[in-house]
Amino acid sequence: MNAAVAPLVRAGQRPLVRRSVLRWAGVTARERRLTVRTRGRTHTWELGAGGGGVVSAAHLKGRLCPAAGHAGWGDIGSGEPNKAGGCLHLCDSAGAGLACLIVSDWVPVGPTPLTLAHPDGLSVPVDDTKTDDFLRLSGLGDFLRYHDVPVREVSEAPPPAATFAGTLRPGAKSAFGLPALLAVAQLVVGWLAAFFVGGLGSGEGAERAALLLMSGSTLVFALLTAGLAAVLGALASRGGRAVAELRPAPAIPVTRAFLARASVRAVGEDLELRTAQNVTRLMRGPADPVLGVREALILEDRGRPWGVALVDGRESVQAFLHWDTWCGGDPGQARLRAFCDATGIPVRRHALRRSRHGTADGGDRTARRWTYRDYTSDTSAYPAWTAFVVLFLTAFQVGFGAWAGFDWAPYYLCAGLAFAIGCVPYAVRACWRRFRLNQMVTDRREPAKEWRDG
Repeated sequence: MNAAVAPLVRAGQRPLVRRSVLRWAGVTARERRLTVRTRGRTHTWELGAGGGGVVSAAHLKGRLCPAAGHAGWGDIGSGEPNKAGGCLHLCDSAGAGLACLIVSDWVPVGPTPLTLAHPDGLSVPVDDTKTDDFLRLSGLGDFLRYHDVPVREVSEAPPPAATFAGTLRPGAKSAFGLPALLAVAQLVVGWLAAFFVGGLGSGEGAERAALLLMSGSTLVFALLTAGLAAVLGALASRGGRAVAELRPAPAIPVTRAFLARASVRAVGEDLELRTAQNVTRLMRGPADPVLGVREALILEDRGRPWGVALVDGRESVQAFLHWDTWCGGDPGQARLRAFCDATGIPVRRHALRRSRHGTADGGDRTARRWTYRDYTSDTSAYPAWTAFVVLFLTAFQVGFGAWAGFDWAPYYLCAGLAFAIGCVPYAVRACWRRFRLNQMVTDRREPAKEWRDG
């Protein structure tokens, strides 16, 4: 039996370069003190009426309060919140708000709540996605009630307290963040200044200043987008030592990326789900008394398994594993059962009709070939438009310089460095994905002839 640990609410999934946010951000409580950790900031309150502590919580359903509806500069990369989930205000004894949490930031799979009725996480009818699901499946409501903090529903946001901490979001998630915005801003200013200096100035000094402004701002743009993404990806934590690991055993063709990357690992008190697209989700292990994974349900439709749902004590699906891509090649479920035995998670069969939406998105989309549009989602550090911008700018610079007869070497050197930083990595990555990672295989050696839906 696993000893209980302090309950913890974690943020939703993050791509490779955002794993520091995933591992740092969270809502927890120890020794009657509630702590909300966000990107580089920590806010702590007493649990109880003393000293302006957290006494209750108010859930504004279906919309965001004014504080949450106006993202600040630091929220640019945090992604668009789902307004249907509303926001949750931590309140003091007078009912005034101490802080605001956007509920969809903390839902396991972002904007789409997972229930046991739709465990595969595909699109479901709008009527099946109730606003109540967001608060429940984020775990915030149950977490607070576990610590004797009642949660009430309100039609208007509570008035802010004098010490209101504002809207606390976990941290960067989407591709376009503050560094990219700064990169675009300095690029526009640099090029406008270059044409201004070049047009109004005279002499060799003015010409070189204009050239430096043009080529230098392009180089800075490449550094703040593609260059920064490469650094963050290299520094991203891969997690600690795993005590147990579940790897896919597919019965159908899957991509090499899926075979090489996909896994569920037990690391400390967490379970770490990693996808073929380098997106990671941290779930709480069975020792967490609120949000910990309690069971691995083998979902069966007329006696035929079609998925494995890792559920907590509330029957909320923390993760769903497609049977054909994860367990179909291991009919005896030896890998699954060994992993669950090592982590203390019981395995149980559960009869559940497969959703009529279950094949609407091609089965396990993390195991099939991903298209250009798939890779421009928030699985990547920055979207590919940055490479196209750098390509256009450097081509224009070189062409303009050759046409005008510029022979200043640093001008062409900066253009070459910007191209190498902003374009070459995208080209190499695209080729690697297309000709290696995105190839369908039946095992680690043999190419697959076709894809079959699970």
